[in-house]
Amino acid sequence: MYTLGISAYAHESSCALLKDGKICAHAEEERFNREKHTAKFPEQAIRFCLEREGIRMEQVEAIAFYWVPLKELKDNLGHFLRYFPKSLNLLRAPSGQEDMGFLERVQKMRSVGKDLQARFQFKAVPKINFVEHHLAHAASAFFVSPFAEAAILTIDGRGESTSTMLSMGRGNKIEKLKEISVPNSIGHLYASLTDYLGFKPFFDEWKVMGMSAYGKDTYVKDFEKVLRFDDHGLYTLNLDYFGFHTHGQAQWLGQKFIDTFGPKREKNGAYTQHYYDIAFALQKLVEKAGVNLANHLYAITKSPNLCLAGGVILNCLMNREIVAKTPFKEFFFQPIANDAGTSYGAALYHYHHSLNQPRAQVFEHVYLGPDFSNEQIEPVLKKHGVSYRKSPQIEADTARQIADGKIVGWFQGRMESGPRALGNRSITIDPTRAEMKDKLNARVKRREGFRPFAPSVLEEKFEQYFSMPKGQKSPYMILIGDVKPGMGEKIPAVTHVDGTARVQTVSKKTNPRYWNLISEFEKITGVPVLLNTSFNENEPIVCTPEHAVACFLRTEFDVLAIGDFLVTKRLAPEKQS
Repeated sequence: MYTLGISAYAHESSCALLKDGKICAHAEEERFNREKHTAKFPEQAIRFCLEREGIRMEQVEAIAFYWVPLKELKDNLGHFLRYFPKSLNLLRAPSGQEDMGFLERVQKMRSVGKDLQARFQFKAVPKINFVEHHLAHAASAFFVSPFAEAAILTIDGRGESTSTMLSMGRGNKIEKLKEISVPNSIGHLYASLTDYLGFKPFFDEWKVMGMSAYGKDTYVKDFEKVLRFDDHGLYTLNLDYFGFHTHGQAQWLGQKFIDTFGPKREKNGAYTQHYYDIAFALQKLVEKAGVNLANHLYAITKSPNLCLAGGVILNCLMNREIVAKTPFKEFFFQPIANDAGTSYGAALYHYHHSLNQPRAQVFEHVYLGPDFSNEQIEPVLKKHGVSYRKSPQIEADTARQIADGKIVGWFQGRMESGPRALGNRSITIDPTRAEMKDKLNARVKRREGFRPFAPSVLEEKFEQYFSMPKGQKSPYMILIGDVKPGMGEKIPAVTHVDGTARVQTVSKKTNPRYWNLISEFEKITGVPVLLNTSFNENEPIVCTPEHAVACFLRTEFDVLAIGDFLVTKRLAPEKQS
């Protein structure tokens, strides 16, 4: 049985395809249309998933969608009346990633079947199985976890009305335990401060997390007034400080916040210590909220296992605190934790919970997108006239280039799903050279200097370099570790200012080619670590050879290792005349 999952019309549109409950393919539409965090209907992602499995749309037996639009209409009516007449502003405010209003977005979600019919020539409007947003998040984690039963925590900006859900998974069922609804939302709290700090909400939260390492505890006490906790660890926002509940994205914060903490940073304004301290206070508040919620969930479930998903779960610092400061013993963080993972979760929820089918798979890796053979890659290299050679030992040859101080694009195998490049669409450099971080920023990434770069380390040797909470491995860069004493000097380019690192532990089983690259680098340098960042330049991660070569040519990195080819920018002889 084929089950298709879809997310669209908010942000991070995506598609997932299951066969008898097992994932065949998953991809985000942004990788094809090149619009970061796109909300557009994921037609190209759907076509990829079908082509990957070699089936036609008519062979799909069930279609699941990650949202229940009528539930949102019903739930939002109470919110609208509660804050009337100020809530009239919500009707004019943009909704989701696209510049569309609330009612337009909801209508598009209600009509997703008609959209599919038009694009894929269905004879009739196909049946759509609408799945609640937070249940889709929960399913994306629990049903592919290694646990027969587990507590489940999902935290994001919002679903139909839920922003945080505590639930319990047993076998092929998920039971809701508690929900927190908007306007009380940790995701919207973080988005509001992302806007205050001069960045784009739902887009640049990573920047705020990076900034926090440079802050001091100047405002930590004051921020306790912004988010209130009850005796159980559940929370409410002090709405006196906010404006999004009545004005949406047009006004994230209220005047009281500005009066208390000063004017917001303009988009191109200076990064003063004040703003670093605000980021620090926000981060500490979010960490406290995550720990409180997880501890309350443990108190009501007593499960030793915890599954986590939702956009806020991409906050690696919060995750570290949850692991370290709660009684749970085993953890599964869904790496496609943002809304891109809800297409996967919606399909899983329908197949397992709704159809009562047994669980079929444990999540092993995120390499679920397109891949390309040497025969598909070489014509692209010839088209662009670059100089290249085929290598019989691409890992060893590339490792030598990295050890020689080169910036290297690494394009191999199936594209990763989710927001992290994990060794198939990566840019890699030598982490032992402190100057390489600034060189990479200046020549390729062109991003803020306070944002850290991540280390990829051989799974077998990560404990030599990093201390992870409760000894957790981190195959998806979703946990922060401490760089061990004395090791920061050995790998300065991946050691953040606070002595931490967003670690990726690389398994030979799940990514043998990337594991071999790191191993070859270790043979040369004695260090089983590479700096790994996403293969892009302020755009979605590259998907195709065409994307990779285009990025390579317009930026200033030195070498491209693509398939078995080692590429430099020097024009081939026939192109130099």
